[in-house]
Amino acid sequence: MTYKERNTFAGKIVYFSHPVFTHRTKTERTCLKILKGLNPQELINPANFGLKHNIQEYVERADTIVAMAVSGKFTYLVWKELEFGKKNGASIYTFMVESKNDIGPLVQGVPDEIVRLSKEESQEFVDKMINDDLRESIISLFIGNIGRRF
Repeated sequence: MTYKERNTFAGKIVYFSHPVFTHRTKTERTCLKILKGLNPQELINPANFGLKHNIQEYVERADTIVAMAVSGKFTYLVWKELEFGKKNGASIYTFMVESKNDIGPLVQGVPDEIVRLSKEESQEFVDKMINDDLRESIISLFIGNIGRRF
């Protein structure tokens, strides 16, 4: 699917499932802009509700779940939301994301190469992302801003 296919989600309630470490980032903003351009009736962003809020009711209401795969991986919570949505009859789409500057494509379904991480693997993956960002931030203090991945 290209981003130019307006009305792809017209009349649909779309739930955007993405890892917590991408909440309130340029990556999230870019994905939301793309999704809004596909004209959903409602776009639900779990980042607006906080971690303690039970978002299951929002996933249940959704006609469509768009899940973000980072570097070919779904974190544990993302794929659990995806499974729950699918069980409730939602259509599934996947955003393939490498970094804030490498977003897309948005594909229907879940590509075979996407890895579903366990809780433990998700924590290791997130820790590595955070450590990489921290290292880049420290280096940027000395040689200038090289930016964050997300």
